[in-house]
Amino acid sequence: MSSDLSGPPASPADSPPALEVIIRFKNSAGTLPAVLSALAAQTFQSFRLLGVDTGSSDSSGDLIRQAGGTIVFWKEAYSHPKVLNFGVEHAQGALILALSSHTSLTAPDTLERMVAAMQDPEVACVSAKWDEDPYYSDRVTWEEIQEKGLKFGSIYSNSMGMFRRSFWEEERFDESLDGCEDYAWAVAQLRRGHVAVRMNYPFTYERSRNDRVHHLCLNTHLLAKKHGLEVAWMGAKGTVKELVKISAQRLLGRGDREELTARYGEHREKLRAWMDSRRRTA
Repeated sequence: MSSDLSGPPASPADSPPALEVIIRFKNSAGTLPAVLSALAAQTFQSFRLLGVDTGSSDSSGDLIRQAGGTIVFWKEAYSHPKVLNFGVEHAQGALILALSSHTSLTAPDTLERMVAAMQDPEVACVSAKWDEDPYYSDRVTWEEIQEKGLKFGSIYSNSMGMFRRSFWEEERFDESLDGCEDYAWAVAQLRRGHVAVRMNYPFTYERSRNDRVHHLCLNTHLLAKKHGLEVAWMGAKGTVKELVKISAQRLLGRGDREELTARYGEHREKLRAWMDSRRRTA
């Protein structure tokens, strides 16, 4: 791993910041101004900014430096968990905010609210809700996911999530996972007796998300098997019935064809993920 540094060195007399904001970036000059502007507008300003450059050729690094940040350089093949672990190794804060270079925290009190939630020593991590789904509570525990099972959607996100560095030192992000390391880490923390907080705060995510249904569902099944949990879905039989139902609706011209096609594709990928998970654990 590379450990090249760029930016103002920390003074030995400086005390560690309450919070370290880690932004992983590559050619993100189009979105970073909004991300950094939102950070500058936060009511909580006791944080150090650390950028992890994963191969930029534009002005992204300059924008981080102009905002007072330090840069470290990752020169190997990109991997979500590896890059984040690398960044945390160079961090100093007791609390870490993993922030995507495409995510803006649009409410000025967001950091203040997140840090306040982390004052509870039982809380391992806090991040925003991607939607209004009330399936899980706002304080998810091991007992809750034992009762409800794992959904195809993480209870914590490294796109705009805060976590406790001391817990990371006990268990780093799993580098064998890519794109699901945040979900796996949060579930592991719950099993240790900690809490994951889901918080309502506004944000913008200025990046088109690829269709990752199969990837997310497969990893959810594998994660559930690892921890002896159920997966909260309609099951293979229910999914097959839904596929047949949607096919009939399309054949008869009932409903919006584009919407039906999207639903069919989503259920098909969920079924394929279930089959792949069984093969991997056979």
